[in-house]
Amino acid sequence: MKTNSPAYSNLEQQRQGLLRQVTELRELRRGSLTEQFLTVKHADGSQVKRGPYPLLTRKAANQTVSVRLTDPSLVPLYRQQIQAMRQFESVVDQLVRLGEQLGDLAVAEIVQKKTPGGTGAKRRGPSTGHGLGQPADA
Repeated sequence: MKTNSPAYSNLEQQRQGLLRQVTELRELRRGSLTEQFLTVKHADGSQVKRGPYPLLTRKAANQTVSVRLTDPSLVPLYRQQIQAMRQFESVVDQLVRLGEQLGDLAVAEIVQKKTPGGTGAKRRGPSTGHGLGQPADA
């Protein structure tokens, strides 16, 4: 439902701006980048820490899935894609909030249009409180 109120128009302009932001997002990736270190034991019993190795982690079916990135030169690209996904989620959240506000305004407009006393009261005539076949003077 479209209304002509300034508040509705303002929210609609904000909504259009957010939709433009969504169309500009291209490469999205869920997850996070972390660094993995491994402790390696040598034949002489000494231990050495190796790494960091870039690791992409994400949730899949309520489990954390980790993938080691073998090409460190791809880490900046992965970071950009993850950041784009976070921006997408933020914009979608804002769109939902705006949609709720637009819905509230549409409901308020319908409520304002309703007349006091309900609909159809003039057609039925005034209620006498008499029913069930009782005469009016009883």
